[in-house]
Amino acid sequence: MSTEKIYDLIGIGVGPFNLSLAAHSSQVDKVDSLFLEQKPSFEWHRELIFQDSYMQTSFLKDLVTGSDPTNPYTFLNYLVKNGLFYSFMNTGRKSITRKEFEVYCRWVAESLGDKIAFGNKVNNITHKNNLFVIETNKAVFTAKNICLGTGLIPSVPKCARDFIGDEVFHAKSKQLATVNLEGKNLVVVGGGQTGVEVFRNALNEKWGRPNSIKLITTRANLEPLEASPFTDEYFTPGYVKQFFSLKNDKKESIVNYQLLASDGNTPEYLEELYNELYLVKNIHRDERKIEILPYRWLDKVEKGENSYQLTYRNDFRDRLESDEADVIILATGFQKRTPPILDLLEEHIPLCEKGRFIFNKDYSLKWDGEETNKIFAFNFSRYGHGISEPQLSLMAWRSANVINSLCEEEVYPTNSFKPNFIDYGEE
Repeated sequence: MSTEKIYDLIGIGVGPFNLSLAAHSSQVDKVDSLFLEQKPSFEWHRELIFQDSYMQTSFLKDLVTGSDPTNPYTFLNYLVKNGLFYSFMNTGRKSITRKEFEVYCRWVAESLGDKIAFGNKVNNITHKNNLFVIETNKAVFTAKNICLGTGLIPSVPKCARDFIGDEVFHAKSKQLATVNLEGKNLVVVGGGQTGVEVFRNALNEKWGRPNSIKLITTRANLEPLEASPFTDEYFTPGYVKQFFSLKNDKKESIVNYQLLASDGNTPEYLEELYNELYLVKNIHRDERKIEILPYRWLDKVEKGENSYQLTYRNDFRDRLESDEADVIILATGFQKRTPPILDLLEEHIPLCEKGRFIFNKDYSLKWDGEETNKIFAFNFSRYGHGISEPQLSLMAWRSANVINSLCEEEVYPTNSFKPNFIDYGEE
């Protein structure tokens, strides 16, 4: 089956980023768009949605409000349309749970109707006669422009890859829902927000009562998110514009320095965890090993007769340490890779010396195809546009930039913002 219609834009993958773009494009007559998603309905990190999982951004930083507050797909309109506005306001919260955010996004996806084609797994993309040809398991689509929103893949330490299964797995895996920790020795690898949440939920016996619980992290501590108003200026359009203008050799060190502005742990969550640990160890006198081990790198995993033998590199003491575990949950983040669906276009898309895409200011890739055929990509430009790129904070503004680029006019106000209070100097 093939379609004869030519779209102005086809989005590949429907997570929050491309859903934001779909919500923006639905209000612009000049952009005829379609978004393809292999799953049967909208999902967002469902494996990692715990009862105590909160967003790290304000609910106003939703899919569209930052660039189009009159858009029908704002979070506030979702509340009104579902009769939740007054009840929600009575909670006094500035942020929402991840579950609430997923429910909101699902409402948007369903409201967009035939702008999203679920159940379409993209097999490959080619470029012919000044058009992109997108082949899925159901149909063949054509478009003048495409936007990649395919997400990231779990990052698994090399030493653990041979053991992936029901007892050793990445936190974003189906095994997390069914794991049985009753009487088991658990090691959680990773001290970011996901690792801390897995550790805390294990402590609260979500998956049974473990015999021991340990969290190892390469970080110096369970470090909090840097969330002062001045740090938050990294997540503003003005900063992104200034950062993009820098030479590439300066960008990487700046982004790495800003790690805790995006990958730190929610301070309130750390306070709650610390209080729970205090009660468990000092009031309830829990005799089990419940440990947080910083400066540890997972160096080796071996399968013993009844458990896994682990070796850590302790960079604080400059020594190796031994341990054992029945279950290892890897909260080791995600990695970027060129999506396989671009294989047939790969020779036309140059990469930088670090093997990364090279971006234009409008979030399109540099490539040797026609200028009228753009390849936009979301969540690949951390070292191009800055630390906000993987975060939800500026997704509305970024979507607005893409729409403006497609229309070759400022449909959405992406430049009418006041200067930041931190001045980095003129370009």
